[in-house]
Amino acid sequence: MEDTHLQPTPPKRRPGRPKSTGTPPTMGQILRTASQLFMEQGFEKVSLESVAQACGVTKASVYYYFSNKAVLFTESLLFVLKIAHDQTALIVNGSGTLKERLLVVASRHMRNAHIDFETMMREAAPGLTEEQVTAIRDGEGALHRLLSAVFQQAMDKGEIEHANPILLSHVFTAMMTVRNRKEIVNDLQTVEQTASEIVQLLWDGLALRRDLHS
Repeated sequence: MEDTHLQPTPPKRRPGRPKSTGTPPTMGQILRTASQLFMEQGFEKVSLESVAQACGVTKASVYYYFSNKAVLFTESLLFVLKIAHDQTALIVNGSGTLKERLLVVASRHMRNAHIDFETMMREAAPGLTEEQVTAIRDGEGALHRLLSAVFQQAMDKGEIEHANPILLSHVFTAMMTVRNRKEIVNDLQTVEQTASEIVQLLWDGLALRRDLHS
């Protein structure tokens, strides 16, 4: 009889871990897919199963990285907010006038239609912990702090009128949500045209008054 005590014990596998069939999905791949679904459909309509289907993997593969929907939602939004922050930083800290840089930010942001952020957060809030909500708000706040610093720098240099810089950041980002309005952005009015009008409206309020600064 074969002595089973001499047989090596196979290593234990983490429960729910994707089986090795080709290249397993990475956390980044799942986050990219989930973030797109959440931003397009909101919190309620997205499930771990629908994310798995969109990724072409099993639900267990998603569960391996994210224990529940609230965790996946939180990590997906932090993922999106970090990308938005880093891409915006490259633009606003780059070359060109402030108005030109704001136009690039608006145009790029508005090319992607997505659900209103505050609407999505209100929908998701009952299913999130206080820590998760705080983490998402901190991620959102980082983007506003970035824009606020840019506006403040322009004020300090005498390029624009003095105003509350954090208010300007929120006004600017709020104006870009009109991207979701078909009566504004449609076959007759492009995203670029709308972005240009938004920046011009903002700029009309920021531009130095010649009669006061001549």
